[in-house]
Amino acid sequence: MKITITDLKILCKFSLASGNAVIPFISFLYLGEDNVFSLKSFSLLSGSLFMAMASQAFNQVIEWKQDKLMTRTCNRPIPIQRLTRLQGGLIGFAFYAASNVLMYNYLPTNALAINNLIFFSYLGIYTTLKTRSPMNTLIGAVIGALPVVLGAACVSNDSLYNLGMWGNFGFMFSWQINHFYGIYWKYQKDYLRAGFKMVNDSAVASRHMKMCLAINGLSWFGTASQHSQPELKFISCISGLLSLYFWNYRAIKLFEVDPSKNANYLKKASYNFLLVYYSIILMDIGIKRYQKQQNH
Repeated sequence: MKITITDLKILCKFSLASGNAVIPFISFLYLGEDNVFSLKSFSLLSGSLFMAMASQAFNQVIEWKQDKLMTRTCNRPIPIQRLTRLQGGLIGFAFYAASNVLMYNYLPTNALAINNLIFFSYLGIYTTLKTRSPMNTLIGAVIGALPVVLGAACVSNDSLYNLGMWGNFGFMFSWQINHFYGIYWKYQKDYLRAGFKMVNDSAVASRHMKMCLAINGLSWFGTASQHSQPELKFISCISGLLSLYFWNYRAIKLFEVDPSKNANYLKKASYNFLLVYYSIILMDIGIKRYQKQQNH
């Protein structure tokens, strides 16, 4: 059976995997001083990308029956038999092996261990819980925030105790809750048809998001306190207050009025929230690199 580039991209969810790879890369640049184009940077970016692609491929091998029942996933390569489960597994294993080779040769051992922890936790814990317990969303968000720790581990062990790192971790954890509930309540019938166990009480979902609103605030301002320039700290705090209100608090209140109708706004608001947060971090990375260059 011929494997096309399109099938490969869908199987490995290339766009999502690329996003998963960018998060540890930004964490690495934010906490360290390595050149963007260094071998270490390349190994982290490509290694985390390949591991994310491997996890998505294996996820589709495992959940092919559920994918077949859902409108939004029924045209994936395995459900429509453009790929067999064996082919999907072999592709996943190839990316998994490539990721480990890259990281083993050029990155610290603890970074390799964290990368594998993310992979096995995603498949062994999160994927398993999706058909067993509504707790899968909160647990999945913890696993989804671990790439931040991966980036820090590539800098040094001391970076694992940095306030900025934990601010990033808290932000990524809480961001995922709003983002996923936006997706879930938009496609709720699809998820129920496939037998996934999700939070179906909008009041409970709202409580989760309000809890994460507080975590988001603490995380945002914790990260802002670590920025290199006083002006950037101020900009970050003001941006944080506005973003927390318009794209977090307001999105939650609209969700409470009509979850199904406003789920799409909740999802779109989460993207805006993420964009502002990481734009400021990238500004800080750029300023620090520029100052270092000027000093030399």
